[in-house]
Amino acid sequence: MKIGEGLGILKQIYKSKKYFYITFISAIVLFIVFYKLMLAKIANHSLKIFIMMSGYNYTYFTLLSFVVISVLFGIYLSVFIYRFKLIKLMREKKGTSISFIGYLGLIAGVFGAGCPTCGSVIFALVGAPLALMYLPFRGLELRLLSIVILLISIYLLTKSLYKCGACKKLEGEGK
Repeated sequence: MKIGEGLGILKQIYKSKKYFYITFISAIVLFIVFYKLMLAKIANHSLKIFIMMSGYNYTYFTLLSFVVISVLFGIYLSVFIYRFKLIKLMREKKGTSISFIGYLGLIAGVFGAGCPTCGSVIFALVGAPLALMYLPFRGLELRLLSIVILLISIYLLTKSLYKCGACKKLEGEGK
């Protein structure tokens, strides 16, 4: 499957506004969660203090990666729900390994959220609160991994829809 064909499937899915709303709302909620996790251990939960501690460039790339991960997860969730409804409609049972990959991307992104010098709330739950400080790019590599995993999972989901011709079958129904 070519990337253009995958984009065509996404256009077909987003013809229904409910999938746009699912993407938008889940992206906003996930960004807020990432933002709160990032500032959870900062004094007064202040972005200004986070910038002073971590630097402007790090903060910029952190917030940019949170936006990208949030939007990609919103797209993933919309495509996943569309595929789930399609399988239910067509009464076909397929493997669940493709759908699990996107959640791995979300988990990697959540572990990358936090202040490297103060400690990540999520890493603290597993007994390593300062783990981000020991990574070469202070957690940015986890966010990049999350972006790559989410892109792969969106590609695999759209590829599975393309192979079965799902969008063509439902084109006339407006679903």
